[in-house]
Amino acid sequence: MNTAREKLLKALRTTAAASFNASKRLEMHDKKLTRLTAFASAYVIILTILPYFVKSSTEVTDLYNFTTVVFSIVILISSLLQYSSNNIVNSEQHHRSGLEMNELYRLLLLEGEAIDRAALSDFTTRYSAILQKYSINHDQIDYRKVLLERPEDNPWMSRAMRAGIRFQIARNNATPDLFLICITILIVVMIWHSIAPQISSWIWWHSK
Repeated sequence: MNTAREKLLKALRTTAAASFNASKRLEMHDKKLTRLTAFASAYVIILTILPYFVKSSTEVTDLYNFTTVVFSIVILISSLLQYSSNNIVNSEQHHRSGLEMNELYRLLLLEGEAIDRAALSDFTTRYSAILQKYSINHDQIDYRKVLLERPEDNPWMSRAMRAGIRFQIARNNATPDLFLICITILIVVMIWHSIAPQISSWIWWHSK
């Protein structure tokens, strides 16, 4: 009976932690998509008005127009991804699931090791009911993060396994930000390429 109780406690603890991880991950991903959309929109505006302030050749203007189209596609894709993924709603469901799992976990702890078979069966039924109530599943990365957060429960994990999970988490978190960094560098280079000759001319003219 104690073994069954410990297994249920571990299942509750792990599932709750994975649900909270999923909630944080989805919320963070939604914020990153929002930031990507906002910055890409700002870059489109900058590239649209820049030719009115900086005289450029036809080739450079065409490059601006092409880049504006690319950024517009980025905005469309990120907006569609954000809308279709429904991250905020799913994040809230994961959070509520984690809260209910934690509450059931605490109640099971209060029962103590002397819990009888009927009570343990009732807790198992309630655990299954919570799983069915929140039909969304967390990703494997959320569970793997739990393995890192609870090394005392997973002594079998090697350093290589932990390093691999950390790499997966970092890659998953960095994707939208990495894309934003790339398009930011691109627009900075384009703007500098446009204004640098005029700055040089202005410096040469005033140094005469």
